[in-house]
Amino acid sequence: MNWKQGKQRFVKWVASAALLASLIVPVATPVATAAGAGDSVLTLTLNKPQISVNGATYASPQPALIVKGVTYAPISMLAARFGYRIAYNAASKTYTVSTDGNVVDFKTGSTTYSLNGTRYASSGKAYIYKGSLMVPLRDWVKATGSTLSAAPGTVSLTWSVAPTADFKVDQDVIYAGETQVTYTSLSKNAGKILSESWDGNLSVFPEPGTYVITRSVQDMAGNWLEPYAVSVTVLPPNQPPVAQFTTDKDTYMIGEPITYTDQSYDDENAIVSTEWANNKRGFFVSGPQTVTLRVTDKHGSISDFTKTITISTDVMYTETEFNERFTLVGDKYPVKGPEILNIPTVPYTFYNTNRALIASDSPEDLTGPGVLYRDTLAGDLRLFLYHQNLGSEPLKIYMAATNESATESASIDLGAWGSAGPETFGAYTGKMAAIRYLDARDTQSTTTTWLAPGATKLIVPELNQKALSKGQTFSAYADLSTSTNVKFTLFAVKSGDDPLTKLPTLGVMKRDGKHIRGTFQGADREIVIQDTLGDTPKRIVFGDHKIDPALDGIDQLNGQPENNWGNFGVVYHMTLQVKANTLISLNARGGIYTGAFLVNGMKVPVTNTSILENPNVATPVYRTGQYNETVEISYLTALGSNLPITLMFIPMK
Repeated sequence: MNWKQGKQRFVKWVASAALLASLIVPVATPVATAAGAGDSVLTLTLNKPQISVNGATYASPQPALIVKGVTYAPISMLAARFGYRIAYNAASKTYTVSTDGNVVDFKTGSTTYSLNGTRYASSGKAYIYKGSLMVPLRDWVKATGSTLSAAPGTVSLTWSVAPTADFKVDQDVIYAGETQVTYTSLSKNAGKILSESWDGNLSVFPEPGTYVITRSVQDMAGNWLEPYAVSVTVLPPNQPPVAQFTTDKDTYMIGEPITYTDQSYDDENAIVSTEWANNKRGFFVSGPQTVTLRVTDKHGSISDFTKTITISTDVMYTETEFNERFTLVGDKYPVKGPEILNIPTVPYTFYNTNRALIASDSPEDLTGPGVLYRDTLAGDLRLFLYHQNLGSEPLKIYMAATNESATESASIDLGAWGSAGPETFGAYTGKMAAIRYLDARDTQSTTTTWLAPGATKLIVPELNQKALSKGQTFSAYADLSTSTNVKFTLFAVKSGDDPLTKLPTLGVMKRDGKHIRGTFQGADREIVIQDTLGDTPKRIVFGDHKIDPALDGIDQLNGQPENNWGNFGVVYHMTLQVKANTLISLNARGGIYTGAFLVNGMKVPVTNTSILENPNVATPVYRTGQYNETVEISYLTALGSNLPITLMFIPMK
């Protein structure tokens, strides 16, 4: 061998070594040594625009190249030979190649690539060479799950094109003799399946137990490939639930309380519905009474149970006495509305705190953006608002605070707050806002916002969490306290608009002439009653404008005097001495009423399931026990409700 021949061999050896080094793959990627049945082999020749696939030779738009120790190949050729689709996004300069269940993104000049949405570090930057995107072979191998082998001057990629028999059983729970079972193919390279064979793939399994379902597939060459098996557990047929209940006895007097004990059960503990019929807590006509219980399990199986009890002619309680004694707190019972007016009223005195009240309820119906209310205040204040959007576009309500001082910073503390909506039923938002506000008073948590001199910020962010669509109502209460004068602005803008940018452009909304808007003094009213209640029937009246006068104030947007005729936003509080065995019950006199009471620290919704519709219904808020008690009651009139209301104190014999 002469010197020239030796040099040529050395150069080839170095090139082969560089090629092998550039193709080293992490240990997680296997390296194939030989193609198996159903495999395809792509061989690239270094520096030549020529490839072979399974022994057939084809031209390549660009040769395989080694650049800075990394071997590259054109992605268009790789995608075509592997059967991938290819797309180009000119805006992001990204090439996407995809096949069933696999999506790979390469970007010109990027040091990463994406596989099924997850980014990985690239072994080299993809680049454009003579109009072709060149990608690192190592990245392609990892992205496609192929394997490689190298020889002097060539590199080969091997991947499987054989179909697989994978499948899944669609049903998670199978019952013998009942469940219709279906199967879904998960085959890879499903287009290469010539035929298939199943064993055990029943549509209904007749008996409980463990079954093995097997699927085999035949490739286009007629070879039967590795079968795929799934084991399933078939449960015994679903047992319907069993409806059952007992009563504490079989015969009751008229007006005697009845206790029902539900003893229904299900083999899977999967009862999802319980429906009673005629399970009254007491009956007021003698004779037989049939009570039925129906239960339904999660499969829709139903069971009914019926029991007949006897009501004797003896009387324990009249219907009125029974309702007063046994109606659950927060539930409703019928009353004779006109007769309640014959119950003597309790005189009382009251005093108001210095807390200011900002009311925003006029216009109640919004048709577009604008300023709802604005005033400058310092110290303690309470906000309430109640608005419905009747405009064509969604609106959001905001509250802005502006420190008008040129030298002094201001702090704003946000204490208890409660909001509800957007909802289409306005009275519901009033009820839920009141309940949430009373809940928040218990937590006594406070957040502070600082305003630099001249600064404006949005506060009470709960107001604008959701936009009000057409027909929806929003209610809110919030307690605030400021260290100095702060200008508060309530306003509405179109959903999506920047509120502080739009605020200077907004006009003041016109009042609607029916609802209230303004600033009032005395947001907390303490009721003082010296008498002990419960000796005889008595009632306390609120919101009648006589015994309980409304707050006077001013609409600061136009200087117009205003009267808070419902004392909305005012928190009433009273501490009462009440005799033993006394029912305290609420009756609405002005129409619908809802909201919540806080009685000895316990929240009582008005009502548990709905509202008080008229003067002919009432709801218990408390019953004293066997001894005289001190009873502490707080409430605020729920927005969307009507007044007056009356608290009745009825002695129970």
